[in-house]
Amino acid sequence: MKKIFVYLALLAATIVSFGCSEEEYDNRYKDPSKVSEASLDKLMPGCMLLANDWACSTYGRYFGYEPQLMLKLSNQLGLTLDPGIYYHDEYEDYGQPYNNYPTMVTNLRKMEQLYEELPDAEKPANEAYILAAKTHLYGMMIYLICEYDDIPYSEIGQVALTGDISYANPHYDNGQKLFEMILDELGEIQAKFATCQKPSAFSSQDFINHGDFDKWRRYANSLRLRGALRVSTQGPLASKGQQIIREILDGNLPIVESIDQNIQIARQASGPLNINGGSGFDWHNLQTASAEVINRMMKAGDGGKWVEGQDDPRLPLMYCLATANGEYPVATAAEEEVKDPLKAGKAVPSVFRGASANTDYDTYQTMFFTRVNRAYYSRIRKKGFFWENQNWDHQIVSSYEMWFIKAEAYQRGWANGDAKAAFTKGISESINFMFKCQNNRSQTELDNTDGDYLNGTQQRAVINPDQSIYNAEWITNFANDRWTTHINGTPYEGGELEAILEQKWIAFCFLHGGEQWSDMRRTGYPRMYYPADHDNNALTPYPCNRLRYVAKERSYNSNFKEEVGAHDNYSDVLFWAKADWHDGPTY
Repeated sequence: MKKIFVYLALLAATIVSFGCSEEEYDNRYKDPSKVSEASLDKLMPGCMLLANDWACSTYGRYFGYEPQLMLKLSNQLGLTLDPGIYYHDEYEDYGQPYNNYPTMVTNLRKMEQLYEELPDAEKPANEAYILAAKTHLYGMMIYLICEYDDIPYSEIGQVALTGDISYANPHYDNGQKLFEMILDELGEIQAKFATCQKPSAFSSQDFINHGDFDKWRRYANSLRLRGALRVSTQGPLASKGQQIIREILDGNLPIVESIDQNIQIARQASGPLNINGGSGFDWHNLQTASAEVINRMMKAGDGGKWVEGQDDPRLPLMYCLATANGEYPVATAAEEEVKDPLKAGKAVPSVFRGASANTDYDTYQTMFFTRVNRAYYSRIRKKGFFWENQNWDHQIVSSYEMWFIKAEAYQRGWANGDAKAAFTKGISESINFMFKCQNNRSQTELDNTDGDYLNGTQQRAVINPDQSIYNAEWITNFANDRWTTHINGTPYEGGELEAILEQKWIAFCFLHGGEQWSDMRRTGYPRMYYPADHDNNALTPYPCNRLRYVAKERSYNSNFKEEVGAHDNYSDVLFWAKADWHDGPTY
């Protein structure tokens, strides 16, 4: 912990290039290694970059943290009863947003110190640097509190600022009180962005919203709305959460409502933002499609054929195809040559099939690892809308999320509005967003020259839906049907609320496993199959209710054992969550 909290001046002064020439870069930014003092304009981007494992599709996040943990807890990846399936000690901390959190807070403390040292006359022209850094930090803190509950905050960074080594092991702040503080401060921040001055260097250093204060205000309000919903359904902050939801929605405060308003970070050609979409999806067994997803997006269900104009168009943008019975796939040319490939002992990928937690472990091992059956499961689509898309813009807040939040708030009666109309708009924004990313991808499947079956043939066996079919009329009809029934025609046990949460879960797909897991813990929807882990040594027999603290926190903070050690488990229910969220069966 002591190593974590040492202030790293050079890291704090990291500057992001926005496609400038080398000469332009030198003129615009001072070399951090050559400057003698820090300034707010240099510290702001360095501070915000430390949230990349939360805000961007970093390699560590999509190699370790997401597929090894979060996407299993949210049932967005295929899994089976492998021992310890609901957690993975080796990779749980790899790409975990908390790793850089202490340094990010320390950098903010330095920014606040420099701001306070400014003459009063100069403060109004520099306050936006603090507001932007705080907004981004608070978004990540909402996420972290929903993983752990209590985390250090108020004492982080004090060693660097005061030299008092008693702060080297910061005490833990109460998660509920931190959450309440964040909700209040985000309200103040959004109001200030409506009136504050824009610093002269702000736009060039703002790699998120590029100096657009309207978008910063939408960002703050959207985070506040996300956080308010998180605590609104049960627990001590429920009434406060509902009040904030009414304040934002009935007060028509600006939030993200369209794709062009999405809060995102564009991938850069070099530097710390040179990050491809989903760059860490490397291990084949962590690319397996989820049967729970397929069953909610295709009428034929898991192992069936997708029908254009009938089934969800997002499914083929997410996954590639599997063969009918796990046969070794052959290229399309072979199908044309023999006319009837199945009779000739040939096979082409033709179905979508995923694994689920109720798949027998031995069966899964056979189907996945036996060479002839490696075509049995669909996999995350390579060179599609997300994975290996060099044009991917890293999504922090998306319009579809905000519309589904509106739909839930209206359906529960917490604000005034048409829940079904907001639900329909959420589906529309999700479908159009995914098509936009697919159309803007940097490569196509045919660009994949890898001849190995696992990375070549199957990854080229994909469906590209005709986007013109999925117009406003189609989406309206689709939403009308989904408002009352699952795609297979069965009614929702949880009614309209389950419909909203299921479509929100689908819209997030494998982009935001942590947000999905939080929604599921908060509401119990969508209802999923979560069997007991069959590992006798498992730390928890069922899906996690919270995460254990990162190893560095357990090892280096001397306050850990006394203050939070008793809660360092996977089973404690957090103050805003349901205790029985995972009791629902698979549908």
